[in-house]
Amino acid sequence: MLNMHRFIVYSLMNNISSKLNNIWYSKDRPPLLLVILSMIFSLLVKIRSTLFTSKILSSTKVPVPVIVIGNITVGGTGKTPITLFLADWFNDKGKKIGIISRGYKGKKTREVPFILSENDNAYDYGDEAVYMARESKAMVCVCKNKTKAAALLIDAGVELIISDDGLQHYKLARDYEIVVIDSTRLLGNGYHLPAGPLRESSDRLNSVDLILINGDKNEQQNLFIGSAPTLNFSIENEYLIDLNTSDKLKLKDFKGQTFKVLAGLGSPEKLYKKIEDHGIEVIPIITEDHGLINLEKLHKEDSYPLMMTPKDAVKYSGSFPANSYLLEPTIRIDKDYFLKIFGQYL
Repeated sequence: MLNMHRFIVYSLMNNISSKLNNIWYSKDRPPLLLVILSMIFSLLVKIRSTLFTSKILSSTKVPVPVIVIGNITVGGTGKTPITLFLADWFNDKGKKIGIISRGYKGKKTREVPFILSENDNAYDYGDEAVYMARESKAMVCVCKNKTKAAALLIDAGVELIISDDGLQHYKLARDYEIVVIDSTRLLGNGYHLPAGPLRESSDRLNSVDLILINGDKNEQQNLFIGSAPTLNFSIENEYLIDLNTSDKLKLKDFKGQTFKVLAGLGSPEKLYKKIEDHGIEVIPIITEDHGLINLEKLHKEDSYPLMMTPKDAVKYSGSFPANSYLLEPTIRIDKDYFLKIFGQYL
């Protein structure tokens, strides 16, 4: 009975989310009620931002550099892969790095900061945080209060902090702000939530230090970008890792085959397209962002092999069904540009 209840709730939420996405990324004007709510939300965001910029509300400055990575829209844009890339880039240069994550959907309390180990699980601390803790040499601290998390990381000896999805968390002062934007969705219809995908006004892009655009350059991106420097990057998936044998295989060698693809991402369509570009037919496994499914049941439904993202894989413990593969993401970006802008922190 409980499972049926959860299924109904999830189906309703997924339906609402799908309808909102259609509105957000359509050229049609949103419904009047959503526009009114959007205006109210926009006003509240402006008031909050003004309270911080006018120093009525204070931000805490910590004794190490803080780089914030975030976006001004809801949904996936590639923030976590960029966070990992930047953490590894600094680590390779000899810096001891700390990452702050909110531990979204983790069941354990996030009121008290906690530094993860490779043995911690996604059920307790959230898939993104655990994925970063296992994938990176950085210390990953989970806490709702980013200032508390920063303090614990500094006590642990980190020399630089990266705050994942921290753009709107003004209580923690920052030295450098990076906004990540999806090249295909950009800023949607330009409305604030809930009429559109914006968390903050597009004017916010004028005050950040760097805009990273996930995808190829296009003419549209020049229509909304202000004075901040802009750099395009891509997330490539050229290899698969067999989740049972750890064998590394080339994705292109599976041309002509059909795969089920599990991608509990905010916007998985870009990933589907890149897999299809390798000549592979994709059967999307629909799940909510950060959602969990029964892999054994899924395996019994048909004989198609299964691909999943690293963020999905960390949610499952024990063995995987036969023919289950992990997509291995690789960031392609101008590393020389990174040295130019982040050399000041080395």
